[in-house]
Amino acid sequence: MKRNLPDVMPVAFVLAFGLAAAPCRAQPAPEEMVLIPAGPFVYGENTATTKALLKRLKKPYLDLYEKEAKRSSITLPDFYIDRTEVTNAAYNEFVRSGGRPSRFARWPQFNGPRQPVVGIGWPDAVAYCTWRGKRLPNEQEWEKAARSSDGRPWPWGKEADSMRYNGKESRRYGPDNVGRYPAGNSQYGVSDMAGNVWEMTSSKWSPNQYDGGYVMRGGSYLNNLAEVRTTVRWAAGDEEHGAEWLGFRCARDR
Repeated sequence: MKRNLPDVMPVAFVLAFGLAAAPCRAQPAPEEMVLIPAGPFVYGENTATTKALLKRLKKPYLDLYEKEAKRSSITLPDFYIDRTEVTNAAYNEFVRSGGRPSRFARWPQFNGPRQPVVGIGWPDAVAYCTWRGKRLPNEQEWEKAARSSDGRPWPWGKEADSMRYNGKESRRYGPDNVGRYPAGNSQYGVSDMAGNVWEMTSSKWSPNQYDGGYVMRGGSYLNNLAEVRTTVRWAAGDEEHGAEWLGFRCARDR
């Protein structure tokens, strides 16, 4: 089954390795992390609600949207999540300690110190998070951090405003410095959860271990408002080497 978005995803692939959960250390959260409180939140969305919103946006209903979770209430314990996507400056500390560099490490357009690191895949993201004493968030944690508890379609709320994130309409055509769109922050103060770069999670695309790889969330600089909704989920291209539109952030148990 295809999982392409129009004018968005250049590749599609299947994961051929397993990822172990990174250990977490019981210590105060660093200041770069945000506490997401325990409690219920609205997870997923009903098809009818999605179609009504897309009609308002004048965007088509894509087959991909069938893979969004159906609307329900889920309760999570509290956890910490990085306020921003992992930057080149942060990731390069890991590289200097022996981590594998990005495959775009020599491409200046992707290597500003405050740009999100791209060109790495799930194994390196897991290794980085482990090195930091953290882990990748699962997709339920990711969605709660982006959406808070009120079922909003975008991190900032219900307003269809394409200037609140780095996406297709901003015409930047590349990753921007993290935190540059504070008007697009989630209710918890987490930045860039719509657009900029897709973000890796630790969740499998399908319960069937042979169907697809791991889930990514949030959309990228190539995506429109419909495609960066908080409920959109997708399985990426090259999960080992990454892509120019794929990054990540870390989480941690409290």
